[in-house]
Amino acid sequence: MISRWWYLSLFVLVLGACTPNNQDFTTEDIIKSNPEERDPNAPKGSITFEDTAADFGNIVDGAKIEHIFAFKNTGKGPVSIARVRASCGCTTPSWTQEVIPAGGEGKIVAVFNSSGRGGPDNPLVEKHIDVQFENAERNQFRLMFRSHILNLNK
Repeated sequence: MISRWWYLSLFVLVLGACTPNNQDFTTEDIIKSNPEERDPNAPKGSITFEDTAADFGNIVDGAKIEHIFAFKNTGKGPVSIARVRASCGCTTPSWTQEVIPAGGEGKIVAVFNSSGRGGPDNPLVEKHIDVQFENAERNQFRLMFRSHILNLNK
């Protein structure tokens, strides 16, 4: 037979596991969670990309190509990347997750999988990645790349 102490111990354990974290929120936590509360007069960042388009040239169907779209925050305020969206599933983006201070640098890495995209006539394939920044003078950019893809088996 299970004793009452066992049930009481189980209750205390479950109650402790479900108790919320009692850490205090800082002003920074609140501002980060509520972007509409940011000071509209605060300085904004300015994004300057090294390049916004890449031409991979002629590649063979099945090749995976990577390109780094590097940028610098040339403005006076910090920026962050809010969203990155690829035009199709054949492109996998990754990006700088941290806040980029004024003068700081970041990157968006595009990995393109050309598998199944080629043909005997070496078709031109063009893809893009849309990037949205927070706290930037210009908050949206389209990064593009293209390639001719030859399928040697067709």
